[in-house]
Amino acid sequence: MRSVFSVEVHIKHRDISAGAVRAVCAAVLTLLVMVSKPAGAAAEDITVWVYHNYPPYVVDAEAEEGLSYDLARVLTDMAQGHYRFRVMVLPRQRLNQNLEAGQPGMVAWVNPVWFGDQDRTRFLWTDAILSDRNSVISPTGIAFDYTGPRSLTGMTMVGIRGHRYQDVDRLVAQGLVDRVDVRSEHSLVQFIASGRGRVAIIAHSAVQYYVQDLGLAANVHVSDTPHSRYQRHIMIQPRLGALHRFVQNALPDLLRSGEWAAITDRYGVSLSASAEP
Repeated sequence: MRSVFSVEVHIKHRDISAGAVRAVCAAVLTLLVMVSKPAGAAAEDITVWVYHNYPPYVVDAEAEEGLSYDLARVLTDMAQGHYRFRVMVLPRQRLNQNLEAGQPGMVAWVNPVWFGDQDRTRFLWTDAILSDRNSVISPTGIAFDYTGPRSLTGMTMVGIRGHRYQDVDRLVAQGLVDRVDVRSEHSLVQFIASGRGRVAIIAHSAVQYYVQDLGLAANVHVSDTPHSRYQRHIMIQPRLGALHRFVQNALPDLLRSGEWAAITDRYGVSLSASAEP
């Protein structure tokens, strides 16, 4: 007996383009998502946890403005009634508690190293959605070009309260680098732009947004050498395998879409995903 629903794809020509094959596969995936739930069934709510509570990821939580909310809306549209993605902004400590309790959901804009999951065995991970880096910024009038942690020796670094800075924290502990903390990325960029701070380390995606939004391009120097480079992924609780398959398969089309390009341009983010870990 034939199954109630079956999909057959025949490729008759050996020289069919890879793009055409991907298009067929994407169409089949979408069709499978559409028929995998009963007609009229409500969409499954998926919580998207975000602890990067600063632009461009979260611009205005009440107005649901920011890259995180746009990601949730685009994924909801692509799910075509199967999933509805909702952003929840929360501190990292609260997120850790939710993950340990096994609460269902997914985390946006994160890296396996930050969760001690370098082997990717504790959680499910998508391919990279953004390539980012921690930039070293300074006032334009006294521009500083970073060459490594030791090049900060004798300087006062502006940091975000509660944040850790790889290799630099050790120099602070040794008294080789002074550290002054501010409360937010917004304050940090303004502190540097006004010349009140000598040097700071901040996610480049945040620098791009604030320099554009506050009109500070002439006041902030970004060193060519970053403090570090990393990929941002989506992390999903291990028991949500079907959700992981949907998001993983949807990302290539999302990243290539004109809609996503327009969204990232609006926030001044020009970073793209790559094959780096």
